[in-house]
Amino acid sequence: MRFFDDKFKEHLSTNTSLLHKISTYLRKKPGKKIRPICVILSAGLLNNITDQTYRGAILIELLHTATLIHDDIVDDAQLRRSTFSINTIWKNKIAVLTGDYFLAKGLKIAVANKDFQFLELISGVVEKIVQGELFQIEKTKKLNLTEKDYFKIVKLKTASLFETAFTIGAISASGETGKIEKLSELGLKIGVIFQMKDDVLDYDNNQYTGKSVGNDIKEGKINLPLLYALQKMDFLEKNQVHRILRKKKNTKSEIIMVQKLVIKYHGIKKTELKIQKYIEDVQLLIRDFTASNYKQSVVLLLDFLINRRR
Repeated sequence: MRFFDDKFKEHLSTNTSLLHKISTYLRKKPGKKIRPICVILSAGLLNNITDQTYRGAILIELLHTATLIHDDIVDDAQLRRSTFSINTIWKNKIAVLTGDYFLAKGLKIAVANKDFQFLELISGVVEKIVQGELFQIEKTKKLNLTEKDYFKIVKLKTASLFETAFTIGAISASGETGKIEKLSELGLKIGVIFQMKDDVLDYDNNQYTGKSVGNDIKEGKINLPLLYALQKMDFLEKNQVHRILRKKKNTKSEIIMVQKLVIKYHGIKKTELKIQKYIEDVQLLIRDFTASNYKQSVVLLLDFLINRRR
């Protein structure tokens, strides 16, 4: 990862003063870098980390950075990683262009090195992320989300990037088709776990996530714990929650009321049971790979994702 960090810093360098200022600002709060780690772990599981692996990791992180910037604009988010978001400081127009720049930069790296398989994967994952975002907006407006809809959105919007990270890592290691498919599935399931845990953290008032607790409620989104709780609420409670979700601005007491209903109807517990099921699936997939530091690191990554507090 130290080698990746150096390479990533090189690719972020620019002569444009405003972009340099924004890139420097982003580097001060770089995040957990889970997705590039996934690229490297995937190649490591096949015992063949190459220069192409690092290029793939850089491409994934550039794409992820671009999607975060664009997400903050769509959600009108003020904070990202406990600091002001790009759109808060430099406004939407500059934020959109910066996101576009990071995406273009990643594509340019792939073209320059003839990583054409990566281009196909990246264009595919961008398509999925956009589809997921639009489908979520549609469901948020109608407040008619089902469990099937939820997992469709998560797989498109969040897990697809994890899936692509593992796929790129496997391809860079010249993996055989069967192994590539298995690692892609591993990435997808880890991505779903990541999002479900994120949903649970939205109800944890005793921790600091880098975004405000109850953020999904404020944005009118139904996450998994709330979805499970809504299935058990009576007519009056459900109407109260829908009214709160439709409001442009919520009071603290309204958010607390929704949180209490989620706890009352065991929405968090049911989500944690679903997370456990996915963990078991991941553990089964990992068994097929030879024992190594990288295999142990996947286990540790999984442990980190399910026990993280932010």
